[in-house]
Amino acid sequence: MQTDDHFSDGFPVIAAQGAGVVPQEHFVFGERNSGTNLAHALLTTNIPALAESAGDRIGPHGFRYGWKHGFPQMVAAPASCLAIVLFRAPDTWLRSMHARPWHAAPELAALPFSEFLRAQWHSRVDEQNFGVARGGLRWGGELHYDRHPLTGQRFENILALRRAKAAGFLSLAARFESCLMLRHEDVSRDPEGFVRFVSERYGLARYKRFRPVEARRGRIREGKFLPTDYVPLDPEDHQFVWAELDRAQEHRLGYEPEGDTHD
Repeated sequence: MQTDDHFSDGFPVIAAQGAGVVPQEHFVFGERNSGTNLAHALLTTNIPALAESAGDRIGPHGFRYGWKHGFPQMVAAPASCLAIVLFRAPDTWLRSMHARPWHAAPELAALPFSEFLRAQWHSRVDEQNFGVARGGLRWGGELHYDRHPLTGQRFENILALRRAKAAGFLSLAARFESCLMLRHEDVSRDPEGFVRFVSERYGLARYKRFRPVEARRGRIREGKFLPTDYVPLDPEDHQFVWAELDRAQEHRLGYEPEGDTHD
């Protein structure tokens, strides 16, 4: 296994490792609103060998490598699969989660931003992709993929959820021999560089002409993606967020509270 943190071609990564074999498929992991659909669409659109890789739709035998937004729970992690892991800066991720709180319980989703940050996290089964029939006994029930995987308890707030989910996503490097960890901001800023990096690092041929992905969430039916400029967090919320986060973990991902630096 080969492991690197940065590469000379100029595309920044958190970490990358290879199994020594050319991947036959990829699977993208990451929290909601972290660019997982974009990364998946960029690879299936631009790298022929990865075109049939499983996305976030459940198959006849369940999720191929677990729920991509959840804690790692795959049955196996073959060397033929390249795990792609996406992270996003806390402040913008929180704003995005408040704007589009996928699966959050209605009473949580309706809270003002400051209260949303501090509320106990509670989500529900509200789409058939979980393998639950609409109107069935489990429909509308609590989504246990979002509870603590060991204690079974709800997370105290969305920051506790982030800490635990990030630890789970970071563990994918110990599970998959081929694993690439990235920041949402870098993929969004340079999608062609991302495709080129994956192609060259993992020995995968790509189309000569880059094929951009302009649809929101990588799905044409959802319309064209329009970037959102989020309002910065107010000082009190910003302080609360960074008091709740694991700063060493965030530093490992390349994120620091505004105004902070590390030598």
